[in-house]
Amino acid sequence: MRSLKRVLRYARVYGPGRVLYKVAGRLRIGMPLRLGWLGASTLDIGLIGCGQFAFSTIGYYLAGRGIGACFDVDARARESLAHALRAQRTCTSVDDLLATPGLRLVYIASNHASHVPYAVKALLHGLNVYIEKPIAVDMGQLVDLLSAIRVSRGAVYAGYNRPFSAALRDLRAAMTVDPKLGFSIHCFIAGHRLGPEHWYRLPTEGTRVCGNLGHWLDLMVHFLAWRGLPDRLHIALSSADPAEPDDNFVVTITSDRSDLFSVMLTSRNEPFEGIYESIHVQHGETTCHIDDFRRMVIRQGPRLIRRRYWPKDVGHRAAILQPFASGPARDWHEVELSTLLMLHIADMVRRNQAESSYSLDEAWRRLDADVKEACQRLLQSGAPRRGTSCATTT
Repeated sequence: MRSLKRVLRYARVYGPGRVLYKVAGRLRIGMPLRLGWLGASTLDIGLIGCGQFAFSTIGYYLAGRGIGACFDVDARARESLAHALRAQRTCTSVDDLLATPGLRLVYIASNHASHVPYAVKALLHGLNVYIEKPIAVDMGQLVDLLSAIRVSRGAVYAGYNRPFSAALRDLRAAMTVDPKLGFSIHCFIAGHRLGPEHWYRLPTEGTRVCGNLGHWLDLMVHFLAWRGLPDRLHIALSSADPAEPDDNFVVTITSDRSDLFSVMLTSRNEPFEGIYESIHVQHGETTCHIDDFRRMVIRQGPRLIRRRYWPKDVGHRAAILQPFASGPARDWHEVELSTLLMLHIADMVRRNQAESSYSLDEAWRRLDADVKEACQRLLQSGAPRRGTSCATTT
């Protein structure tokens, strides 16, 4: 009965089509989903990672576009996804997948620590790459990824989806941004409970900072980029249990441009409808409340704007379809900077460090120098090149 109630509640939140994919992904059944692929004219997409997110979210939004090949280290996961979503072939290794004739684009939705090794291989094959969050779990990985991006012919996209939500687009259209004023942003996140055996808990996977918090750090960077990013940040962390510093914790960030950002990630119970989030923003005359990306209220003096979003729109569709969009792409440099900040905070969590001062400009200059050196090593090794320079591409 509880499972049926959850399905009905999900249908009310996400719509029946998305729920069909969620249920089919859990049960690994395929007959109802086959019709979505009959119109695919090309089979030029590769999918690395065949878990629930790849099945129920990426697979759902790629309906009508052809998956030429898929790979997962779990044979059951890759075979069941291929059967349900009509992938042309299953592969037993990433090299096997990358050798698929006609492949143009690869989606990576495997475990977090594997994103960069897979992405680098795909980029150096000259393919376009969509990387689910996070795009790296340590600085060495970030250097490897950005150097491969600079020398390769492929385009790259990140799976940070909230900037692509309808609420964010509507808020940006309604808000007058004043370059002299700061932003106040608060995010309350009720996330999934993760037991000690969950793969997010593995030391190699970057803590819940990379697994979850990175979404809202990236959202903060996106908000501040509307006005112009600050340089110097003061960061404070507070955890309910020092023995579990990446759960039930608060991050507070202030900037040298009078910005105030806070995010609370709590997981004291399993949310019945999935992750719940409440976001509050104030800038200039605008005060905004986004309620779980289902409702939004904007107040601007006497003006009151109300929006409802059904199905719930957290930006997955537009994010996943970035490689097919005709409009301008999201500024990739935002993702680079939000990843730098995320990795710094992940290190703070590992060291149980409560406060730090951080310069985005200095961190970027150090990263850029390391990436240029790595680029030269790639070119000397005979990697395919986009051009003749490893200069910054942002």
